[in-house]
Amino acid sequence: MTKLLGSLALAALTLAVVPEAVLADEGIPIQGAFAVTAAVSPNTGSVSLCGGAALALIAEAHGNGYTSLGALSLFLEKTLNAPGVMHGCITLTAPNGDTLSAIYDGTVGAPNSNGFSFATGTLTFTGGTGRFGGAGGSAAFTAVFRLLPLGTPPFQVAAYYTIHGHVFLPDSGD
Repeated sequence: MTKLLGSLALAALTLAVVPEAVLADEGIPIQGAFAVTAAVSPNTGSVSLCGGAALALIAEAHGNGYTSLGALSLFLEKTLNAPGVMHGCITLTAPNGDTLSAIYDGTVGAPNSNGFSFATGTLTFTGGTGRFGGAGGSAAFTAVFRLLPLGTPPFQVAAYYTIHGHVFLPDSGD
C-alpha cells in the first residue's frame, strides 16, 4: 500500500511540474461537414498534385459547409484510382478570405449497386493565410460519393464529407 501511495504521489508531483502544453497540446478541435460537387475525368496529362503520384483519374471539387471553426468553403484537386488511393490538395476558405491548406490522402471503395462509394482518409494541415497562417495538425475524413452517370468517366459527383481532428494555429497559442 505504501508503494502505491508513493507512486501516486510521485505521479501527482510530476503532473504538477510539467507544463500543460507538454502534456497533451492537441490544438484547436475541428469538426464539420461539407456538401460537395465534383467533376472526375481520366488523367490523360499524367498530372500529379501536392507531391503525389499521377493516378488514373483527376478530380476538381467545390463545396461548402460548417465547422467548429465557422463556415468554410472547400476547393479540392486530387488524383485517384477508383477504387483505390486518392491524393491531392485542399483549401478551406473562411467568409473573410482566410484560407486553411491541407494535403488530402485517402482510399475510396468501389461503387455499390446504387452508385455510392465510401471513402476515408486524412487531411494534413500545411498552413494558410490570415488567422490560419502557419497552421498545422490533421483531421480524419469520411465521405460518401455518388457518381452521375454510372459507367466510365467523365463523371459528375455529389459528395458529403465529415471531418474531425485538430488544428494548431501559432497566432492563437495552439
